[in-house]
Amino acid sequence: LPHVLLGLLLDRPSTGYDLARSLEKDLAPLWRAEISQIYPTLARLRRAGFILLRVLGPRHGPRRNLYRITAAGRRELRRWVVEPFPPPSSKDEGLTRLAFLDALPAPERKAVLTRYERSIAEETKRLREASPPSGSLREARRGAIERLEATRRWVRSISAEPAHASLPAHAASTN
Repeated sequence: LPHVLLGLLLDRPSTGYDLARSLEKDLAPLWRAEISQIYPTLARLRRAGFILLRVLGPRHGPRRNLYRITAAGRRELRRWVVEPFPPPSSKDEGLTRLAFLDALPAPERKAVLTRYERSIAEETKRLREASPPSGSLREARRGAIERLEATRRWVRSISAEPAHASLPAHAASTN
């Protein structure tokens, strides 16, 4: 999250709320963070000297904190971007649930696969219809869409396999 926030601050200063919206709008499903994670991370980045805080005085209502990346923050972001890439995330709740489909009787497995495929299709559609980000963010979104489409094709292929429907339902037979 710290490096993602630095990347979002690269083009323009933003408030914590603006950063949360940018995460949702431009980086979902690549990265997600709650507002409760964003503000403590911004405080750590500030203590490290990677961002500066400017308090915008309240004319009406509460004050607004505007965050801006520093030269040290730009260097840290560059360092992170060029370091060796880890493999894709190993935490994928959807695929993990599919690993335990054997716990269900065959008809329920088919329904779960159908719902999963539908949710992937909806997310793909949402990303395609959202206003496109610019530059590298656009390419990252395109990669996310292609990954979702590949997962959707794979889910369709396993739901069509007759062998998958006949797998033993371990949990269903032991309960």
